[in-house]
Amino acid sequence: MNQINISTILASAIHESKNQVGTLLYQLQGLKDTLNNTEASQKKIVLIEESLKKLNDEWVEYLYLYRLASDGYELHMSSLLLDEFLDDQVFALLPSAAAKNLQLSYDCGIDLIGHFDERLMTAVVSTAVYNALRFAKSKILLTAKQCEDFLVITIEDDGEGFTADSVDQEEEDFLASNTGLGLYFAELSAQAHEVNQVKGFIQKTASDLLGGAKLSVHLPQETGINGL
Repeated sequence: MNQINISTILASAIHESKNQVGTLLYQLQGLKDTLNNTEASQKKIVLIEESLKKLNDEWVEYLYLYRLASDGYELHMSSLLLDEFLDDQVFALLPSAAAKNLQLSYDCGIDLIGHFDERLMTAVVSTAVYNALRFAKSKILLTAKQCEDFLVITIEDDGEGFTADSVDQEEEDFLASNTGLGLYFAELSAQAHEVNQVKGFIQKTASDLLGGAKLSVHLPQETGINGL
């Protein structure tokens, strides 16, 4: 009997679970349309719906994480307008922010272009935003800018931020999902982007704009992108 590859089995199980969550979301939408349109019932449905969406995104993240860690993921690099990319992220995540009465917005130059794997960075941004939802008081902001040879995408909030006495713990908490893999996933995703042997990286700092926590994802760029 061939040796069982437990990693492959887990990846298959995660994929199947992700599909089942998608089915539940579809059924929930139908249920929402048939329920009495009262504010209380709709609010409960929205909270359940957003929890399922977060769980679905986490399954996607775990699949990417498995492939990244096992060198089984092939980057799909594209040149993208950051204004459009961030607008898509805000549009997809705005219902989750609204469910917690939080403002979610973005800011970047209208002509800024970046070269990166859209699927990976969509997963990184959604993971960061979902976890920022736990700490933000009223606002979460996405930004993008060119910094020397790197495209820098940031996610920041107006929560308590990091303190000098507990910075290590709070930095871990900022992106810690229930399994503690959120930060590791962001790190692997950034490092997967490499140009001329220069790899991407992440930084965790205080937000100058909002006063809370800030995650910066640095992605190396090819010469010629945005005039480099």
